[in-house]
Amino acid sequence: MALITPAELEKELKSAVTRKVYYIYGKDAGRVSALAELVRRKYLGKGYSASDYSRFTGDDMKISGFLDTAEICPMFTDWNFVEVNDLNGESLNADDLKALTAFIADVPDQTVLLFSVTGFDVKGGKKVPTAKNKKIIDACTKAGSVSEADLRKPADMAGGIMKLASENGSSISKQNAEKLALICLGDTLRVTNEINKLSSFAGSDEITAEMIDEMVAVGIDTTAFAMASAVTSGNSAAAFTILEDLTAGKTEAVLIISALASAFMDLYRASAARASGVKEAEVEADFGYHGRGFVVRNAFRDAAKTSTAHLRKCLEILEKADLECKSTRLDQKIIIEQSVAQMLAAGNGA
Repeated sequence: MALITPAELEKELKSAVTRKVYYIYGKDAGRVSALAELVRRKYLGKGYSASDYSRFTGDDMKISGFLDTAEICPMFTDWNFVEVNDLNGESLNADDLKALTAFIADVPDQTVLLFSVTGFDVKGGKKVPTAKNKKIIDACTKAGSVSEADLRKPADMAGGIMKLASENGSSISKQNAEKLALICLGDTLRVTNEINKLSSFAGSDEITAEMIDEMVAVGIDTTAFAMASAVTSGNSAAAFTILEDLTAGKTEAVLIISALASAFMDLYRASAARASGVKEAEVEADFGYHGRGFVVRNAFRDAAKTSTAHLRKCLEILEKADLECKSTRLDQKIIIEQSVAQMLAAGNGA
């Protein structure tokens, strides 16, 4: 039927329109989960329980068992609701893939299928879904609604953050909402957790920038990655704004440079992996990112905005800055500022 945005899917789920199939994926796993919950509530009701529907996970799912379950005619409910989380099409053999896509094309009237992806990248680190995942997505697009929840820019998240704060009985300005989104790197789940915590503290008052600074943990690694993202995007204004945050505290320059180098190394690995056709999961396993898959996902996303050569140059600039901070008496803040300017210039071909 349609490939639609998350906002369009939310609107559709609030309407009387029903679909037999939903497929939701994207780098913003928190938003994918939230959209999946809206689908469940539409067909199962707000007070549903785990016993009201069938759920499969891609790691241990047998296509034959899934098909048997999906064909069941419900006796005491309106819908036979079947959810599949993290089914990677690349794990299916040709016969199972063919059987699955054929079923999606002709889902029984009483059945609703929900495919949600929160644990892997259906694109395999590239710009489009991998071949087998694309076949599943194409089948779902023809049969129902497909939506990709990518990480959003702070400005795009501000309205939702302000609304959530209002629902919690507090308030937050657009500027501070964007500040919170930037700190959370566009992760919907973390934004939601932080705004709930801040609202609880603020009560009926406004959530201020000071509250965010005091209560939302901003690790130097997170800020450094935001800086790296701004440099790869060529956003000099954002880069120098973040630089002010990095240098405003008492953190030593060598630690700041080390964090920046680590962030650019993440991007460099991702860029090299993309060029070689290596998947995110392989990078996560090979370089010890266990439990930090979001770092790899973000690196793959931002590495696409620049070249491997630019990232290599940035690492060279940071290596030189580290040496200068340790061996000269130059103002260390100036050294970092010059390094950021040089990295931005390198991205412009200067």
